[in-house]
Amino acid sequence: MKMNGIQNNQLDNLRLSFREIYHYDKRLVFILFADVVVNAVMPFPNVYYSGKIVDSIASGNSFREVIHYVVLFFAIVFFLSVISIALSKSREYLFLKLMNKLDNEVNEKCLNIDYELFNDSAVQDRVLLINQAVRGNNFFTSLTKVFDTIARIVTLIGIVAIMSLLNMWLLFIAAIVIVLQSIIHYLRLKYDREYKSDSVHDQRSIGYVSSLAKDIEIKKDIITFNMGDFVLNKIKHFQKRMLNFDEKRIKVNGVIETLIYILSVAFQVSAYILIGYNAYTGKISIGEFTTGVASLISYMSASAYVVTNIVDFNDGFFYIKQYNAFRKFISKYSDKSEIGIEDIDLENICLEFRNVSFRYPNSTSYVLKNINIKIENKEKLGIVGFNGAGKTSFVLLLTRMYDPTEGQILLNGVDIKKIKYSDYQKIFSTVYQDYSLMAFTLLNNVALADDVSDEDREQIQVLFEKNGMGERLKKMYRGLDTPITKQLSASGIDLSGGERQKVAIIRALYKKAPVLILDEPTSALDPMAEMETYHKFSELSGKKTTVFISHRIYSTRFCDKIAVFNNGEIVEYGSFDELMKKEGLYYEFFQTQAENYR
Repeated sequence: MKMNGIQNNQLDNLRLSFREIYHYDKRLVFILFADVVVNAVMPFPNVYYSGKIVDSIASGNSFREVIHYVVLFFAIVFFLSVISIALSKSREYLFLKLMNKLDNEVNEKCLNIDYELFNDSAVQDRVLLINQAVRGNNFFTSLTKVFDTIARIVTLIGIVAIMSLLNMWLLFIAAIVIVLQSIIHYLRLKYDREYKSDSVHDQRSIGYVSSLAKDIEIKKDIITFNMGDFVLNKIKHFQKRMLNFDEKRIKVNGVIETLIYILSVAFQVSAYILIGYNAYTGKISIGEFTTGVASLISYMSASAYVVTNIVDFNDGFFYIKQYNAFRKFISKYSDKSEIGIEDIDLENICLEFRNVSFRYPNSTSYVLKNINIKIENKEKLGIVGFNGAGKTSFVLLLTRMYDPTEGQILLNGVDIKKIKYSDYQKIFSTVYQDYSLMAFTLLNNVALADDVSDEDREQIQVLFEKNGMGERLKKMYRGLDTPITKQLSASGIDLSGGERQKVAIIRALYKKAPVLILDEPTSALDPMAEMETYHKFSELSGKKTTVFISHRIYSTRFCDKIAVFNNGEIVEYGSFDELMKKEGLYYEFFQTQAENYR
């Protein structure tokens, strides 16, 4: 029963693979069937014509007849080999395009998965598995093995009937064949090493941009700033560059393999001439020996291939199953909700936590307990408390990276679960404490686009100047078009922690969202530098609704209201003066930290 289940599962995977390849490019189906015919027929001209040549020699026929068979034999083999190489190179190029297509499907899926699901370790494990499916054990490679194995089995059926002619002498010939195969393998490895060396930069570029779609560290920024299209366009750009490189590589490799094959043919021709001469003079039994050579070579190749592929079948189909399951992941934050951005009064934003409690998935401990707070329109709210008090969890719920375990979050009186997720994200512009910058240009990191109008470029320039980066920008050799870091460009620049933080803030301001959030991105700075940053951000944000999160009490002194978090609860709430008069926890915090600001 269990064996039947495995067989049925393999048949399902085989049908799935064939369907995927058929819909992707029908030329691949033609190539697979053509390969079966060519590979199955390939060994038999050698076996058949070797016997004909031997019979002609043994019968004492004219040498002209022998040459006729030799020429006819090698003409057919050469013709089949050229077709086989052409099919192989076409298949290789289409396979590269298929890998890019599958990789883009995975990248797009990762970019569209919600933060909560993407942050699940099981999902991260699945992503690693499907990367292997994309780059190796995918639909086409598994289907190719199936068809190639069918071709080798057809060959074996014919060869086995001839194996009775084998004798011990043929083992020596087999050794020569192994040496020849080793030389061919060495040449291929040598060229592959050169290719990897020449293409390492482009390969690394593709690896980097593809990792952005799968990296949990940048996921919040992708959601907040709707970076999906920008990242995908970057991926496609580098893939195009790599495809141009690979097209040349494939052509060169095809020439190399053809030359290697000609050398192999030359070796066999030499062997036949020598053996034919000995047989012609009656020194050896050439008929049995020649037929045995042809049979043994074909048998060794076909049997090794069949055995190897049978072992690989289950492994290949396992990855296909993982890939197919990953494609069926559905984000719980679908955009089926009826309320969109056009239904929201962006000039009058009111956000409210109503009896909200929250614990992270697979956890029994609440990190937020019965939170009730209202963020009024154009209000500047400070969220303070020691590390682990629940401040960042509050922001993750507010920006809907997670949904509350209990209670509701309302936007203008409407439960945010009823608002389209992508539209809800347009309301916020957040600088997280673990914000991410990409190894592209400064302009790319702020505008999140390659094409920017002169007006937008000027606005970004002004933001750099207002945020204290004007002079630094003037010293950069390409201004806003200067790459960040040397990951993708040798001429890239390394920004200091403070400069990186300012770029992240400029990106948040450029988005022009009605609600701005500064989630402790300056925690690595000294207290005075942090306070100056918060004041500058407040000044640049104008009259927008703004939320400031910090574990340093003094940094949020200028806010309209301040909420003090402790052990996942709001223990105090009010203006700075009101909280100081209470002489409670906020007052104690303030007195403790005041020394840092004197």
